[in-house]
Amino acid sequence: KMFSEFKRSMEKNFAMTDLGKMRYFLGVEVKQDNNGIFLYQQKYAIEILKRFGMYDCNSVTNPIVPGNRLMKDEAGQASNATVYKQMVGCLMYLLATRPDLAFSVCLVARYMERPTEIHVAAVKRILRYLKGTVSCGLWYERGKGSELVGWSDSDYAGDIDDRRSTSGYVFMIGSK
Repeated sequence: KMFSEFKRSMEKNFAMTDLGKMRYFLGVEVKQDNNGIFLYQQKYAIEILKRFGMYDCNSVTNPIVPGNRLMKDEAGQASNATVYKQMVGCLMYLLATRPDLAFSVCLVARYMERPTEIHVAAVKRILRYLKGTVSCGLWYERGKGSELVGWSDSDYAGDIDDRRSTSGYVFMIGSK
């Protein structure tokens, strides 16, 4: 009822057309039903995989190898920095609906100045993970309240190159 009143009010003051429920916005696909809203970027994820020749790759279960730490590789063979930046940039746009990729994508983004084959391999692993999870996204369930809960954590001087700490956080609204 409130939405209908708002819509009528807007139609009086502005020329507008009701296109129904939103299905697509700035590369984000939207599914709405009575239970909630699902935001995902499946079309874009598939487009990324095709663009970088990873569409037919085998998937992996995690975006980075647990315990494997990336570092600057001054002696390593330099890779094409332009392509590397394009790959990382495409993955960064996915973070809008894919928080599971945030740590790994931000990790590989540290090496955009002079990426080597090791760094390219790390990005390709993220793409392999993406291959197996293209339909994942964010689900906002209806009627779960509005309680805000947050957690944070950090390592201590965990970056091998400059001894900087990495911190992370998650905030959830509604169901835990």
